[in-house]
Amino acid sequence: MKNIELKVVLKNFKETTSKLKKIGAKRIAILKQIDTYYNCKAARLKIREINNKRFELIYYQRPKKVGAKLCDYYIAAILKKNLQPLKFILKETCGERVIVRKERELWLYKHTRIHLDKVEKLGNFLELETVIKNLSEARAMKECSEVIDLLGLNRYKKIKYSYSELLLDKI
Repeated sequence: MKNIELKVVLKNFKETTSKLKKIGAKRIAILKQIDTYYNCKAARLKIREINNKRFELIYYQRPKKVGAKLCDYYIAAILKKNLQPLKFILKETCGERVIVRKERELWLYKHTRIHLDKVEKLGNFLELETVIKNLSEARAMKECSEVIDLLGLNRYKKIKYSYSELLLDKI
């Protein structure tokens, strides 16, 4: 799968939430997520636990550059009974890198997921993910740019790193 991602720092979500409502975005859910990252030279590899009900193994490649960027990702669902054995196997074979804990408010606008993230030990962020599934890359980039303009995101500091890298930098 492919998407176009952008991450910015936000002090609070009040103004952005108002804009999301104004443009007709739909609030989908509040997600409590724990992402356990493992050492992987080729890309990023993590297990995501969502509300202690859904579990995923996620492999993704994303360039380290400021601004909107094209990303490749693969997601495999994990049964709850397989979660702990898989975490043990990955820790023993790859090594555990860092754990990211966050509360994510998920919004949807057309093909773009808007995440309002409160990341433990880091602060507040907004992350866009425009999914390239039934769109061309050009159309997806156009939609991503549209959302950036509608939400006024160009005035915020853009982040080129993942939350895991930001946390490791603080440690």
